Amino acid sequence: MRVPKKEKKYVWIVSAILGVLLTSTTILNTFYFERKLVLSMDDLLVLSIIVTIFPPSVVNFLDMKWKEEVDKRIPEFLNDVSQAGRTGVTLTRAIELSAKRKYGPLSSQLQRVVTVMSWGKNLEEAMKEFGSNVGTRLAKRTTVLIEECNRSGGNTQEILEVMSRHIGELHNIENERKGMIRPYMGIIYIAFFIFIAIDVVLVRTFFSEIMNLQDSMAEAGTMLMSGSMDLFEMQRAMFHLMIIEGFFGGLIAGKMGEGLVGAGLKHSLIMIILGFLIFYFTIWNPII
Repeated sequence: MRVPKKEKKYVWIVSAILGVLLTSTTILNTFYFERKLVLSMDDLLVLSIIVTIFPPSVVNFLDMKWKEEVDKRIPEFLNDVSQAGRTGVTLTRAIELSAKRKYGPLSSQLQRVVTVMSWGKNLEEAMKEFGSNVGTRLAKRTTVLIEECNRSGGNTQEILEVMSRHIGELHNIENERKGMIRPYMGIIYIAFFIFIAIDVVLVRTFFSEIMNLQDSMAEAGTMLMSGSMDLFEMQRAMFHLMIIEGFFGGLIAGKMGEGLVGAGLKHSLIMIILGFLIFYFTIWNPII
């Protein structure tokens, strides 16, 4: 599924407005109107964050998968154009013949190139529009290559074939890079869950024992513990740290894995939801 930049901006704007409205409503009902809410303020704030992040993360994921699929089929397209050129047809005709084949999401873009040329534009103008529509670095480089081949002439079939092999090798290198980076992305998830486990252990054992000791001394009337500790505030502080850890950890994972910070929104969403569920069922409303 292709998601243009303009639609991405609209999704971000709408999601941000919804997040602000939900957050403002929660704060007003809690502190100004002092109404009793079904969920706590922290729970509602996390739900607001999830509502804000979810649409952009889905949009970025779908658009990124679309672009990856287009880039993956470009070498096949160049090879077919090269093979068609060896039969003696022109470069323009070779692209028209190749556009009739199935290249997944790339086919619709190639058919658009053919349509634009049927309206009277030349190959160079149609290919520039192709590179602009797809928007990937590989598509733009392919556009420049085809433009130069069409302008200079010569043994274009050999050039396109070499380019096809070169792009295929680049894809293999990229897949190897992702395979090498994947363990480091796993380390981010492991560190996040270790952080949550430490929080749960501290809240349910160490801080709880201090609270019990504090209550016992208060009943005995001793003044050894002059300060008081609020267990609920400690839980809230841990909860907020978990949200921050999950959000920024997900962004780092996206930057490492896909090379884009926006690609990490899905990781942030997963971490925040899992962290919220763990806190909800182990600290706020323990079931074990």
